[in-house]
Amino acid sequence: MKKDFVMPILVLGLICLLMTGALVAVNTVTQPVIREAAAQRADTARKEVIPQADGFVLLEADGLPKSIKEIYGTNNDTGYIFVIETVGYGGEMTLMCAIGPDGTIIKTMTLAEMETKGIATPVFDMESDYIGKDRNLEGIDTVSGATITSKAYMGGVRDAFEAFELIMGGLML
Repeated sequence: MKKDFVMPILVLGLICLLMTGALVAVNTVTQPVIREAAAQRADTARKEVIPQADGFVLLEADGLPKSIKEIYGTNNDTGYIFVIETVGYGGEMTLMCAIGPDGTIIKTMTLAEMETKGIATPVFDMESDYIGKDRNLEGIDTVSGATITSKAYMGGVRDAFEAFELIMGGLML
């Protein structure tokens, strides 16, 4: 009776231990490949928002808005890229905003979002409307029916300008 009870538990425990070891081995092999692919995708996105850049350098700054996750400068002083995480109606959105040394937007891009398709789509279709805008974002309106998403997008871009001013030493007022 005791053997009928203990044996299945030992067998299942051994199977779990073997499967865990197999998962650790697979993760150890694939993790560097996954990291490299993510780094390449990020570099491609950076090149897309500032195509004239000849390379990017990760910058550090204190006192940044909470939504700013990374800042990159270009090697040839053609602009700065801000990676922004903000929350829209559907959840977290990851954006990229490139600002030139003159304080105007070079380009914005949505990296990831989980907004309602169809309703929030016009917000992301308006990304080209941000090109050339300064910190006032004059002429950018919220999209009817997707107000939360619009405000989150604009708020993220405003945070990028706040971070831009911080890294420029407050010179761009």
